[in-house]
Formats: sequence, structure tokens, C-alpha cells
Amino acid sequence: MKNKILAATIVSTFALALHADFFSSGDNWNNPMSAVMDSVKDIAIETQAVVKDVTKSAVDTATDAVNSAADTVDLASLRGIHSLDDLSIPPNKNKWIKKNVEFERNFDDQPPLIPHKTEGTKISFTENGCLDCHSNENYKEEEAKKMSSTHFFTRDDVRLKQLSPRRYFCLQCHVPQVDRDALIGNDYTNY
Repeated sequence: MKNKILAATIVSTFALALHADFFSSGDNWNNPMSAVMDSVKDIAIETQAVVKDVTKSAVDTATDAVNSAADTVDLASLRGIHSLDDLSIPPNKNKWIKKNVEFERNFDDQPPLIPHKTEGTKISFTENGCLDCHSNENYKEEEAKKMSSTHFFTRDDVRLKQLSPRRYFCLQCHVPQVDRDALIGNDYTNY
């Protein structure tokens, strides 16, 4: 292994020297080492060509292997088996459950589920589209659910005047509901 590293280092050094035109004919090589340096230059040029060919061959082989593997593998998911070469099939349009429906909660302290679509609702560091309807200032006018008072407390139970930063990204806890069959069976019961 040490010999391979030494050889690679020498070849790399001379390849860099070639690239920097270190061995150009304008240099004065009138010394006993000039013949050796010419030989080393020729070896470096040949080695560089071989390395380039081997690298190209290895990349081509790896690319062919990946392409052939992709040709033969189908992707299985809960929605069925799909070939990776086929165009993606768009999912069916979701029917959002009517607005202002209250979902039964499955466990204590479960965040309320969202009864409307959330596509296009922007939530970023500077803007939260959920607050347009659900903030203390807007919920009556928009006929929407008011945010729980728990959203104004820090982890240390200190009440804030504005929404707590840890509750700002609503979709981390609250998820929209659609009228679809479950992908997998579920026999969960709330005790």
C-alpha cells in the first residue's frame, strides 16, 4: 500500500509539473540529470494518459451498471408497484373534508386536525398564512377556530404577548384531512 501511495505521489507531482510547464524546452537542463528528467517526463505523460483511460473506463462501467439496475428495478410502495422508467402518475385529486368540521381526537393532547386544504399557505420566518384566519385578531371575522392559549407559552410556562416561536410552524403538529381510504389497515382504539 505504501508503494502505491508513493507511486501516486510521484506521478501526481510530475503531472502537476507538466501542467505548470516546468519541463519546457526553455529551461536549462544541461546537467547529468537532464536525460533522467526527460525520461521521467515521458513516463509522467504516459501515466497521465493511462490514468485518464482507466478513470473513463471505470466511470463508464459504473454508469452502465446503474442504468441497467434502474431498468430492472420497480418501485413498490403502499400505492402499488411502479417502474422507475415510466412517467410518474399524478395522485388522485383529494376531496378535502368540509370546512368547520371538528374531528374526534384519538388521544389526550392530540393537536386538532385541519379540516381544509393547506396547499399554498405560506409559512416562513417572516410570514404565517395560518394567522390570517386563526390569530386572536382575525378568528371572529374569518369564522375560524381561535388558537389555543397554549400557543402563547414558552417551555418554561412564561406567557408571551405574541405567538411562541416554538408554536409558529403550525404544520409541524396540525395536519390537514382528506376523504380517502387508509393506505394500510389500522385497528387503533382510544382507551
